[in-house]
Amino acid sequence: MIALGTSSWSFDAWRGVFYPDTLSKTEMLAYYARQFPTVEVNTSFYALPEPSTLIKWVESVPVGFTFALKFPRRISHEKRLVNCEAETRALIDALYALGPSAGPAFLQLPPDFSRKTYGRELATYLEWLAIQRGELAMAVEVRAKDLMTPAFARFLADHGFALVLADRKGTPDLYAEWADIGAATGLAMIRWIGDDRNGPQGDREISAPQDAKLDEWAARMVALEDAGMAVFGYVHNPYEGHSPATVRRLLERLGARAMAWPPAEAEGQSPDPDEDATQMRLL
Repeated sequence: MIALGTSSWSFDAWRGVFYPDTLSKTEMLAYYARQFPTVEVNTSFYALPEPSTLIKWVESVPVGFTFALKFPRRISHEKRLVNCEAETRALIDALYALGPSAGPAFLQLPPDFSRKTYGRELATYLEWLAIQRGELAMAVEVRAKDLMTPAFARFLADHGFALVLADRKGTPDLYAEWADIGAATGLAMIRWIGDDRNGPQGDREISAPQDAKLDEWAARMVALEDAGMAVFGYVHNPYEGHSPATVRRLLERLGARAMAWPPAEAEGQSPDPDEDATQMRLL
C-alpha cells in the first residue's frame, strides 16, 4: 500500500486551485478526503484534538482514510521525553479513538536533541513506548546528525518503529538505511519538505518543480512496498509550491501502484450490492 497526502488540509489559499471558492472551512476535510487517502496532522503538535473533534473527523471521511498525528511538543520539545508518560498516554488514547482512521503517528525530535546529549533518555523512552503503543504504527524523525545512522535505524526497527525519511534541504538522505531494514516493521513514512526557509513562499501553484526527485521517489516507494512495507507519504507546500499538485504528480508516476482512491462509497455508491437491491425493491 502506498498512501499519499499533504501536511494539512486547512489552507485558505487553496481556494480556487484545490477547493471550490465557496467551500466553507468546515467542509474542507470531507472534500480533501475524497481526493487523497491520508493527511498529516501538525495541529496535534500544539494540542491534542478534543474527543469531539476526533469524532467529527472520522465522521467526515470515507472508510480507509487515515490521520497521521504528530506527537505533542510537550513530549518532544518541552519535556524532552522525560516524565511525559501522562502526555504520551493521552496521545495513545487519541489514536485509539480514531480507530481504523489512525495512521502512523510520528515523533519529531528537535535539531539539538542529539544522541550525545539525550541518548539515554531517548532509548529509555522508546523502549517504554514500544510496550505502551500496542499495535499502533509509529515513526520517529530525527534531526541531529549523530542519530542519522544505520545503528539508530536498526534500534528503531528492533523496537517496531519506522525511521521518518525527510526530503528536506540540509537533511541527509536516509533512504538506503531504511530500505535495508525497514521490512521488519512493515512501515515506511516519508515527508517531502524541501527548503522551508528559502523555498517557494506561495502555496497555490507549482513554482519550483522537482521532476527528477519525484521520479526517484516514485521508484523508491515501489521498492519499499515490494520489500513488504506500507508506505505513507506527506508533501509540504515548500517542496514545489503547492502540495496537492505535488501529490498528484507523484500519483501519476506511481500509476496503479498507488492506493486506489476514493473508495466506491465516497463517490456516492453503495459498498453493498445487496443494499442496492433492497433499495430498488423499496422503490
